[in-house]
Amino acid sequence: MAFTYNNLIEQVKQQESGLMGIHLPMLSMHFTEFVHETRLNDDDYPSIELYIKKASYQEKREIFEALGFNVLYMTLSAIKVIHFAEGRTYGSPTNPSIDEAFLNNKRNVFIIDVECGTTNLYFILEYQSDDALADYTVDRQKLAEKQAQQERTRAIFGRKKN
Repeated sequence: MAFTYNNLIEQVKQQESGLMGIHLPMLSMHFTEFVHETRLNDDDYPSIELYIKKASYQEKREIFEALGFNVLYMTLSAIKVIHFAEGRTYGSPTNPSIDEAFLNNKRNVFIIDVECGTTNLYFILEYQSDDALADYTVDRQKLAEKQAQQERTRAIFGRKKN
């Protein structure tokens, strides 16, 4: 079965946040599954390293853009994914960050993590819908408890939230 717009969204709705400190849901898959789902030629890309090296930036984007997704970011680094979601990638922070906009049901953003061994390729994708993705993937009660605990900790140490 190949990726489809609705199929990917349904899969992502069943995920939880994938990286520490951010709330974007993450769909992880092995590179062989990615090759199968995207209908890439295994002879052209027998390994994730060759895919990263040989496939152009545009070819990587087109896989998801052809389905109707907006590719916001691609990287090999989980830290860069976190920084991008927090709005700390290109100098001055964005306000609100993608993660905050996601939590406030203003943006439907998710991560696809393609991995093989110790190599990961991350895609941050966005789609337009009135059906908020965060309503499916975020436990609002746990989030409220976590935020309350952070505020109590800040109060103890006298630090204000930026």
